[in-house]
Amino acid sequence: EARGEPYEGQVAVAHVIKNRAQTNRGYWGGSSIAGVCLHPHQFECWNNRKPWNTHPQGEGWEGLDGMVRGVLEGRIGDPTNGARYYNNPDKEGYPGWTNNVRRGVKIANHQFYND
Repeated sequence: EARGEPYEGQVAVAHVIKNRAQTNRGYWGGSSIAGVCLHPHQFECWNNRKPWNTHPQGEGWEGLDGMVRGVLEGRIGDPTNGARYYNNPDKEGYPGWTNNVRRGVKIANHQFYND
């Protein structure tokens, strides 16, 4: 989901996943990180089964692994202030669902929102 984003943007997307799991809503996949990530129509990178996502490897992946652990363990703060939604307005504008949430910070290409 944050492919091509700077580090802070990747941290922000990781926090959205964590925030959704902590909220524990069925329509986001429940309370597990895997449930949230794999829930239908939530995260394109898992739903579309794109080949570049199936076998992470190399130096870039090793750095992301450490970042994800830091987010999950609470060692890396949440730059989104608890956001549970985001989109890339340059690619998709502001879809209708954005009218029902509060606009928060914009980090790199992603706009973050909360309810």
